[in-house]
Amino acid sequence: MISSGRPDEDATVVRYGKRQLLQVLPFVVVLIGSSAMGLWSAVHGTASSWMALLLGIMGVTLLVSAWRARRWITVFDSTGFWWMRGKEIALIRWDSLAGAGIYWARGSKSVVFTVELCPKGEIDRDDPLLWKFVRDTDPIRPDLPRLRYRIDVRGSDKLYEKALRQWAPDLWFGRKEQPYSYPGQQDRQGHRDRLAGRTGPAADAASDALVLDTVEIGDSVVVHRGGVLVRRRLAAASVMVAACAWAAWALVPEHGHGVGAVVRDGLAAALVLLTSWALVTIARGVGYIWNQRVTMDAAGVHVSRRGRSATVPWESLTGVGIHGTSALHTLELCPKDEIDRDDPMLWIFVRDSEPAQPGRPRLRHRVSVRPGSARHAVAAGCRRWAPDLWFGAQRMPPGYEGTPDVKGHRRRTREAAAPAVTPAQ
Repeated sequence: MISSGRPDEDATVVRYGKRQLLQVLPFVVVLIGSSAMGLWSAVHGTASSWMALLLGIMGVTLLVSAWRARRWITVFDSTGFWWMRGKEIALIRWDSLAGAGIYWARGSKSVVFTVELCPKGEIDRDDPLLWKFVRDTDPIRPDLPRLRYRIDVRGSDKLYEKALRQWAPDLWFGRKEQPYSYPGQQDRQGHRDRLAGRTGPAADAASDALVLDTVEIGDSVVVHRGGVLVRRRLAAASVMVAACAWAAWALVPEHGHGVGAVVRDGLAAALVLLTSWALVTIARGVGYIWNQRVTMDAAGVHVSRRGRSATVPWESLTGVGIHGTSALHTLELCPKDEIDRDDPMLWIFVRDSEPAQPGRPRLRHRVSVRPGSARHAVAAGCRRWAPDLWFGAQRMPPGYEGTPDVKGHRRRTREAAAPAVTPAQ
């Protein structure tokens, strides 16, 4: 939607890039300041210089990225939403949209805000200025599309809400809370593939299909081995512990004193705390998947973990297929009826997301295929044991896999376990 026009004189202007630059400046100052102190200590022979250089590189990289985006401007007027970068201008007209609003999510230490611009019809997902904002995600209403523009506005959400309410009141659908992982990622690989020559509706359909090899299988196929993830997480934990120990040893000398020693001790303590938090997170994740194994055969899909097992029979499903990205593939099990989202063995696989195929349910079991090379055998198993249910293999946008509803599961489990209160007579 490249435009040669200009916004109205009474337009609302939000200097997007400048605000982003101001928000990252405190982090840049801390990183570069810590780097300078570390280098000063290294010159005096009381600390290692590698950590100081690493902090400096991080600070400079963050500063350069924000500085390059400083000229980005967003503008609202009677015509639509303008995205301007120097002389490059893109326009999203209000009459081309079916809805506009703000999504938000709260993490443990931060809050995410994004502007959602939902088009009426098809959009150019490879627009030179706007392609980075295109997301393929679940709509909040049936009349809204999956493809939309999603713009991270961080702490400027009130300014954007005011502008949307002023210039597009009929499109405004309000603020909607979402899971923390909702923002997703840019479809860089798909963008590169389409620009390489795969254009048009037929090519788009082909690019959305996953190519799977035909392989021979036995009477059972392994879908998921938890040991693969456990080994990776333990390896990551080992590297983190080794790096933290080395950094603490390099930062804390035997006989330190003065301001330099205080700075080094503070950096070492921060590294130890950060590593400890990461190790706790890894340990909790390993606890969920320890000894977990998922297989399929003629009867259905079987899940086993710590001596317990559960089965999802083929006859209980209305569809089965494979979704995937370049980094992850999942087995999609779409049920005929409602499922128990808090089943002791299966709750961790339950996802609530908009179906990619019309008529499929939102709630389904989504099992990651581990290792990824097993996807060919998994597809062969689905074709053999559930040919009428197989809806194929489809490429999905990064981040589509979602996360288990851990908080909701714990809340519902506590409520179910709470004793019933009988009112006094």
